[in-house]
Amino acid sequence: MASKSGPKSVEIRRLMSVRTILPNSRVSLAKVPLVALTLLVGATAALASQIAMALPDQSASPGASVLSQVEYASQASSVSGVQFDVQYDSSAISLAATLGDPAKTAGKSLYAVDLAPNRKRFLIIGLNQTLIPDGTLINLSVNVSPNAPSGVYALNLSNVDGTDPWGRSTLVTGSDGAVTVNASTTARLQPSGVVNAGSFLPGPVAPGELVTLIGSGIGPASTQYPNGSPSNTTLAGTSVLFDGAPAPLLYAASNQINAVVPYGVSGKTITQLTVTTQGQTIAAAAQSVTHAAPAIFTLDSTGTGPGAILNQDSSVNSPSNPAAKGSIISIFATGGGQTNPPGVDGQITESVLPSPLLPVTVQIGGLNSNVVYAGAAPGLISGVLQVNVVLPDGVPSGPSVAVLLTIGSSASQPGVTVAMR
Repeated sequence: MASKSGPKSVEIRRLMSVRTILPNSRVSLAKVPLVALTLLVGATAALASQIAMALPDQSASPGASVLSQVEYASQASSVSGVQFDVQYDSSAISLAATLGDPAKTAGKSLYAVDLAPNRKRFLIIGLNQTLIPDGTLINLSVNVSPNAPSGVYALNLSNVDGTDPWGRSTLVTGSDGAVTVNASTTARLQPSGVVNAGSFLPGPVAPGELVTLIGSGIGPASTQYPNGSPSNTTLAGTSVLFDGAPAPLLYAASNQINAVVPYGVSGKTITQLTVTTQGQTIAAAAQSVTHAAPAIFTLDSTGTGPGAILNQDSSVNSPSNPAAKGSIISIFATGGGQTNPPGVDGQITESVLPSPLLPVTVQIGGLNSNVVYAGAAPGLISGVLQVNVVLPDGVPSGPSVAVLLTIGSSASQPGVTVAMR
């Protein structure tokens, strides 16, 4: 075992998974037809809260995975928790979701369960009386099956209900959405389709950041992983370039590519991202560049909830295996930016342990924590950051204590937790 203050070597498959778009294991990431999404607006009762399937018109080629939003408007109502069902044609589409930023900020959590093959229930609640703010309630991932015929597929809301801060039922209405399937559009990246692999949120990219590209027809028809090494710059003829520099690839499929931003973008403000197949450009986007874009990996790869964190004895932290106050935990993240010595694209960390150029701080439960190590994670690909911190004695115990990682002036996503006894 490593020393208390030194880095720990971990197996990435045991601790965390580089994000796939749909965490539901029953969802296929294989080739799928193109989709266009349209909004169907329903009537709203006066002064009743409303949930709307806010699906702007989009289109994609075979292999599409479309990110859309389910919007919430309180309309002067007091709602601190809400649930709703989405009914859909499971022979043609599948759904998964992550919690929207407004609800995260309010301390809410998202729970989802398949009530039937064609019905999924979403529950947004928190252990507080905070009202759910207006804005994006959930970010909805919509995949279309490979053999879905062209047509319009309804996304119907039902069993919509809310609760006020005192547990009383309160009226919430819903408006339905629809997916229009059409199989004739060329390959493309989705709008805001380059997201941090830790938080699953879009934004400027940083040197060495693990990112996920979301689109349609952007990768090989069958899922590809690196062969014989942790990463390759080409998978089944697919490559991702940043200003012409090839990015290490960790995963490639028709609707998703997981890559590592080359360290060569350091010092730039804009980088041109291109996706190529057999040397031909099929998709491109200009991306803003920042010094650091920290995000903590989570155990379920949703970007919220229990973080990818090891206890001092190298066991995985969880509500059933909490860490003791005063002990040291190891937090795994990405987006740390350029390092000293400079990062090497695709390198596996061994004896040399590069550290971020920018200062690293951590708050546990809102209290500043003593960082005893911040640098590359031994045994993992360059771009995965390990931060070892001492848990403050003054932090309240609990299964979901907030963790916030700051590198330079940039902070990690809200909603990541550690369990403490």
